[in-house]
Amino acid sequence: MLKFDITLLIQIVEAIILAILLNILLIKPVMSVLEERRRQFKVLEKEIDDLIKQAEEGLKNYQEALNQARHEGMQKREALKEEARRLEREEIAKVMKEVEAQKKEWERAFKEEFAKLRESILSQKEFFANLMVEKLLGRKV
Repeated sequence: MLKFDITLLIQIVEAIILAILLNILLIKPVMSVLEERRRQFKVLEKEIDDLIKQAEEGLKNYQEALNQARHEGMQKREALKEEARRLEREEIAKVMKEVEAQKKEWERAFKEEFAKLRESILSQKEFFANLMVEKLLGRKV
């Protein structure tokens, strides 16, 4: 059975004093440290979210710049190919003109030589006619 004497009252007072002391010396400092850590974690989480957003935006900008650079590169490559085709056509046209000029020069030289040979043969036609008659008739005319 319980006895209600002064020791019970002293025990209650001691428990209350102990609870107040523990609250002041232990629980409040620990709770304030935990609350400070919670605030710091929230600040860090916000910073992390901001950094992630910045990284995602940086990656997006990088991809856009890369796509733009690829597009510009393809345009430049096509422009260079077209320039090369144009230069090729010009060179081919130049060479064709030179070939045509050379062909005309050879044709002129051939006609000139042919005319000389024809003149030479025609100038000797009497000789060849007599030669054929000799061969056909078997005697000199």
